[in-house]
Amino acid sequence: KNNIKKINIIVGYKKNLFEKIKCNKIYNRRWGSSNIFYSLNKAKKILKLNTCIVSYSDIIYDKEAIKLLIKESGDIVILNNTNWKKIWKIRFKNPLDDLENFDYFSSTSGNFLTKIGGKAKSMSLIKGQFAGLFKVSPHGWKIISEFIKTNKIDINNLDITSFFSKLLKKNKKIIKVVNYNKSWFEIDTLRDYKNYKIYKRKKI
Repeated sequence: KNNIKKINIIVGYKKNLFEKIKCNKIYNRRWGSSNIFYSLNKAKKILKLNTCIVSYSDIIYDKEAIKLLIKESGDIVILNNTNWKKIWKIRFKNPLDDLENFDYFSSTSGNFLTKIGGKAKSMSLIKGQFAGLFKVSPHGWKIISEFIKTNKIDINNLDITSFFSKLLKKNKKIIKVVNYNKSWFEIDTLRDYKNYKIYKRKKI
């Protein structure tokens, strides 16, 4: 819907279920013993040469989410779900069991991430939630790659949120934030799927 033609899917578990989807697949043979960042790194040849939109595979969102990322300038830009309170209250009896810290500061050149990840102690201190979508330019990927190499970071069991948190400790004005307030949902369990149907029906 955003006229993106070059689509790559990093597959692992049950990769055979993706066979009918007509796009490039990259296989992570170590899917059972690695984490999200390791899977993303399997596409490093593509990330080195192209500005890419990276999406988690367990989320559902509106086309506007991608449009916002495309429009926003910056080498690393993440999407902030500003409707997080409604969604987490649907998914969890106690939202703080799953919610993570998220904070940013605003300037004339945009919003910049200051904190991400780690258990949040209070909902009032959270400015949003990472939506599992981000944009990275070739220069942005170079920054990421050099940071990993310089700091000797083990990417085997590294998730994206933890990596962003590490990167922020070195540079507070490196990850931009764009706010998104339309439809979004994460499905980790069968219960989430059932709640998503309620969410969709009520158009919360």
